[in-house]
Amino acid sequence: MREMDFSEGNLRNRWLGVKSIWAAIQGETKQYVKSRLERALELEATAQVGCERYERSLGRCGYRNGTYARDVLTSYGWIEGLRVPRVRQGGLRSVVMERYRRRSRQIDRVLLEAFLLGHATRKAARLFRRLFGTTISAQAVSNIVHELDDEVAVFHGRSLPRAYRAVYLDGVWVTLSKPVKMKKVVLVALGVKADGTKELLSFQVAPAESEACWWGFVADLKQRGLAGMEVIVSDGMAGLVKAIRGLYPRVAHQLCTFHKAMDLGLHLAEKRRRNRIIADALWVFEGVGEQEARKRLRQFTQRWSDQEPRAVRNFLKDIDACFVYQPYAEPWRTALKTNNPIERYLEEIRRRVIPMRSFNNAKSVERIIYGIIAYVLNQNSEMPEIHFTQFA
Repeated sequence: MREMDFSEGNLRNRWLGVKSIWAAIQGETKQYVKSRLERALELEATAQVGCERYERSLGRCGYRNGTYARDVLTSYGWIEGLRVPRVRQGGLRSVVMERYRRRSRQIDRVLLEAFLLGHATRKAARLFRRLFGTTISAQAVSNIVHELDDEVAVFHGRSLPRAYRAVYLDGVWVTLSKPVKMKKVVLVALGVKADGTKELLSFQVAPAESEACWWGFVADLKQRGLAGMEVIVSDGMAGLVKAIRGLYPRVAHQLCTFHKAMDLGLHLAEKRRRNRIIADALWVFEGVGEQEARKRLRQFTQRWSDQEPRAVRNFLKDIDACFVYQPYAEPWRTALKTNNPIERYLEEIRRRVIPMRSFNNAKSVERIIYGIIAYVLNQNSEMPEIHFTQFA
């Protein structure tokens, strides 16, 4: 059996051979892409002019004027000296090669997603140089992000289908730096279909989680067609609760049981009891079946009403809204019990906006949050198939 040679010199020579083969493959690929692009551009010029080169035709709509060379960056690398046909009347209206563009849309998509995944503009530019062997400015990355403005307008104005069985509502806070440093809240709606597919439906930058802000946000969802769902899940924010019950009075409203229990800490006379009373409150909702949960609620009330009457009164307020999830079978019983499904999305938004530190203005928040939703979160929203069980 022939002995393998792993000496440094032999390995270096073999690696140089691999690199030369790869370089030849890259060169041939780029040449093929260049020829196909030039052929497509020529066909577009023929369709626009109305006849082939040197052909006489009564249906002619214009005249060619030679070609010019353009360098363009594609996902296959730099294509140099691409011959682009000239058309005298108004220039070539090409779908293959947009006017004034030096990069393909796929390249811009790579840069956009790199930025939305948490890389700053300068880091995205460095990543671009490593991937494609050429430079791009941080301003170019910023310009690509600014192109989202038109998509944001379409996203906010689109109609919402009657396809969601459950809707979750919550908010995430962000920091704006101009005109002065301030906090803003992004109100978010998450829809879940009967097959378990999740989709972030809408968002709105608001000054606070007040009743007026939530009412405007929920009213916009309703005006755009959001209807037909069985349950709306939210925390116990008073303004949000009023907006839901005012605009969707016939839809069941589930209060997040985790938030309900954690709110006890705000009404305690003795803070040292906080961990014990919260643990007991969470234990109420761990029972299987509403009858068992109600029994645990009575035990909780008997144990703590004398020691913490104010906290217990607050806990019992709207307590029926915490048991809406009970008639559902698993896995929906667990999914509807808390705000966890939307909290996971909000955590992803927080994680991606942390490297950005703060936003210049509300418009900047709009395009970044939209980009994260449309290009990152809603692209990975599939869940295993699960089905609703109707109320008994």
